[in-house]
Amino acid sequence: MIQKGRLDSSLLFPDAFEAWLSHRLIEMPGHTTDVHCVKERTIRDLRNAGRSLARFFGGLRLNEIHLGHMREYQRARAFRDLSAGNWAHTAGSAVIRKEMSLMVRILKSAGCWTDEEKTCFQMVAPVERDVQRAMSPEEQALFLRVANSRVEWQHIYWYAVLALQTTASTNELRGLRLGDIVLEQGVLQVRRESSKNKYRIRTIPLVTPQVVWALEQLLARAKDRGSVLPHHYLFAKRVGGPVYDPNQMMGETGLKVPWGEVRSAAGVPWLRMYDLRHTAITRMAEAGTPIQVIMSFAGHMTLRMQQHYTTISLMSKRKWATSTWGEPTPDVCALALPPRRAEPDQFSRASASYA
Repeated sequence: MIQKGRLDSSLLFPDAFEAWLSHRLIEMPGHTTDVHCVKERTIRDLRNAGRSLARFFGGLRLNEIHLGHMREYQRARAFRDLSAGNWAHTAGSAVIRKEMSLMVRILKSAGCWTDEEKTCFQMVAPVERDVQRAMSPEEQALFLRVANSRVEWQHIYWYAVLALQTTASTNELRGLRLGDIVLEQGVLQVRRESSKNKYRIRTIPLVTPQVVWALEQLLARAKDRGSVLPHHYLFAKRVGGPVYDPNQMMGETGLKVPWGEVRSAAGVPWLRMYDLRHTAITRMAEAGTPIQVIMSFAGHMTLRMQQHYTTISLMSKRKWATSTWGEPTPDVCALALPPRRAEPDQFSRASASYA
């Protein structure tokens, strides 16, 4: 509980986390509201981080947690030490930093984070990520062909077509509600609740019959799982067996098993679902699409990514220009220039001045 603005330091971590989180929610049993102190997506991220922390700190009270625990948690998360916490996989720098930041916020709320601990605590360093890898046109064609080769994989094929022809990210597709899809107008809307930031809110045109057809198949699949109202999710969350809750979006691992099967069969075991977005943008850049048009599809991107896709686009334009006009030769360049007039030497200029 929170007393006088401070969290009770004697609470076990799971209870402390729930008390800390509840202080940031506006809730009433049996009622719903669109009034929030924290965005829904932020709440989901906090709960995911809280569950990961609870696997390690679950048996400790806040006033028992010290810097040694914090250091050991970072090591255990980075190497997936199952003896320390039963995590499904290792965590990268960004995830560990997010979880540790949450722990620090909770400890501060309980008065358990002193200036000395702030000075001594060493957070894992951020990692500068390389530009994501994109499939080549040949890999993309093979991936789609494999995904469409078996009935149990076809929803992966539809999903991939949708991602490749809209540039929408994994979270944006998971967050799609039926009301966001307007086939009559040929558009798909990405709203704030599923977008990474406010600059990614956008309306994406559905240009080809293929992407419209893929969406129709996904809509029929969603209907079979109970999604029939505008606020229902296109990808509903499975709550057990064949039962789905259309009011909740599919989890991050909802397509993990069939996705892994398809990418292995297609010979691209490195391919993440998010890489479809990068592949889609790369195809646009390879076609010579200006960066402004790419960004109208894809939404906000970092300056580094803008420069990356602009470089690809310029390379494509040079390739097409070369195929049209060919490589210039020295002789051609010489003929194209007017003859150069000889400059008078210094003696000639001096003589002319006395003439």
